[in-house]
Amino acid sequence: MKTIHKEKWLFIGSDRRLEICSKLFEGMGIPSAHFNSNAYSEELGQLIASFQPGHIVFPILEMQGNIPPELLATGTKLYVGVASEQWADIYQSSGYQVVRYLQEELFIWENAILTAEGFLREFYNGSNRCINGKHFYVTGFGKVGKMTAKAIQALGGKVTVVARSEAQLSEAVSLGYSIQSIQKDFSEEDTVLVNTIPAQWLFLQNHSPLRVYDLASAPGCLKPGSFAEYYTIHLGLPGKHFPDDAAQVLAEALLRME
Repeated sequence: MKTIHKEKWLFIGSDRRLEICSKLFEGMGIPSAHFNSNAYSEELGQLIASFQPGHIVFPILEMQGNIPPELLATGTKLYVGVASEQWADIYQSSGYQVVRYLQEELFIWENAILTAEGFLREFYNGSNRCINGKHFYVTGFGKVGKMTAKAIQALGGKVTVVARSEAQLSEAVSLGYSIQSIQKDFSEEDTVLVNTIPAQWLFLQNHSPLRVYDLASAPGCLKPGSFAEYYTIHLGLPGKHFPDDAAQVLAEALLRME
């Protein structure tokens, strides 16, 4: 039987947050290692066999391939980001505990704040315009939508919240935002739409002047057949713009889930 070292952490992935997390753990006196790849390999297997971690943090997105369960010591705890049930079941069916760190409640809120600030940076860099006095549609009013709307409003922007949920629309009104039905045709709008809805719901005609910043997960919000000259998708904004802050948020979440 392999010996498990519960205090040892292994971080896997090329996202800078994971590398920085490993260094943060080392700084706290927690034995840690980082493997800079998003795919399983024989080299990774050799590292696991020699290091024998008690905690393994997988890449933000689903890792290519799986670590053979027989390489893992009994009791190893696994932390995954975005991963299918089929991928995760290989470990769960072998008796390993799998925790989804992207679903930890406080982490979601803190990550949403960083995502909203990341959007501001993308907007400034992409438009060279200020936010004060401009009109923004924010579609979806979950955590990222709420934080994005709040950031825009704080800088003097006018926010219209677009959502399907009556509860979300009612909450938006109570917070002082204008609201709009998601059925609206946005094709002729010469303004900015910030999407946080993880579904293909938006159809745009060719040459639409609408600027779309998509913060939701791939494949984005555009319906098949849409033509959007000013559409951009922005994934992983916390890690892209604020890797040290994002790593600190992730490290704290992992320690809460330990």
